[in-house]
Amino acid sequence: MTSRFQAVFFDVDGTIFSSESIIKQVYHDNFQAFRQRTGKPQQLPALEAIMAQIGKPVRTIFDNLVPELTFEEREELSNEILSGLVKRIGAGEGHYYPGITETVHDLAGAGLKIFAASNGRKPYVDAILKACQIFDDFTEVPVLDYQTIHTKVELVARTMENHGLSAEQCVLVGDRESDRQAAIQNNVAYVACAYGHGDAEEHKDAIRIISEPAELRFLIS
Repeated sequence: MTSRFQAVFFDVDGTIFSSESIIKQVYHDNFQAFRQRTGKPQQLPALEAIMAQIGKPVRTIFDNLVPELTFEEREELSNEILSGLVKRIGAGEGHYYPGITETVHDLAGAGLKIFAASNGRKPYVDAILKACQIFDDFTEVPVLDYQTIHTKVELVARTMENHGLSAEQCVLVGDRESDRQAAIQNNVAYVACAYGHGDAEEHKDAIRIISEPAELRFLIS
């Protein structure tokens, strides 16, 4: 392998997978059921408000969407939504970006270590990677535990430390500001996905902006 990179961190939503086609119904159904039981929230968040939160840590998402709920209520609601999403993903719903499976296979086959760098919870991330048939290509699927790892910046730093990787050996592939910050604050190269959920501002400082997953093969060429 001639590439200077030895490891790739993959964001999930907007990079590997899009939940946009299932998220509205799952959120709507669970918000409705929760409101029927508890009388809260008074107003259901719009799809646009929900989608604007995609890519953020789960607790941040629910803090922003339903600040009137208690911490325990937000955790209960988010767990119910998680269960609904995992069930639908396992049934084959959602959208995988064309070429992502073959591209990850090729990167792993070339000897690169592959890591997840998602703000999503473990069951959600694992379900996506398994349904995409790339789970076995990943060296590790670390997640936020809200004890020692609270942000994607910390997740990348801890994973590099655990695997003896230097910043120069790593590249992070993502689409949102949390991906950009995780790369910049760890001095890791950033590849931005123009096909994801982010905008031009969130792609600043990228070493390359790609329009499809197959373009990631530059990492091994």
